[in-house]
Amino acid sequence: MKKFLFIALCAMSLSACADDSKVITFDELPATAQTLLLQYVQAQDIMIVTQEGIGFWADYDVVTKDQAQWSFESDGSLESVRVFTGVPSALVPAPVQATVEKMYPDAIIVKYSIDKDDREQDVELNNRIELTFTLNGALKEVDVD
Repeated sequence: MKKFLFIALCAMSLSACADDSKVITFDELPATAQTLLLQYVQAQDIMIVTQEGIGFWADYDVVTKDQAQWSFESDGSLESVRVFTGVPSALVPAPVQATVEKMYPDAIIVKYSIDKDDREQDVELNNRIELTFTLNGALKEVDVD
């Protein structure tokens, strides 16, 4: 009987930790995220908006018709963006953009992400090269996928 109760308790704990992602409307995104998205994406091209977590711990993901993926933090600040035709250059800080252009002049940035906890920025290029930068734009690492 104790074994059954232990297994039941474990199962309930796992289900409580299950993915709490839900589909939301564009209007439910933080205003900062809405404003940024509408600078680069037509409203009718937004396919799905999801929220994972609640309140301060919420994260938001947006997928567009062209399969671009946008991720935002709870305050609406950009966490990452993947656009297969190229991330808009205005979203990539100038020092990062300059380094990429100098080292890989024919490459296109297809993903840009910022990780404030690890204090770094990452870019993925269409030639499968990944670059990691400090928050101030200094190159830290080059990796080939």
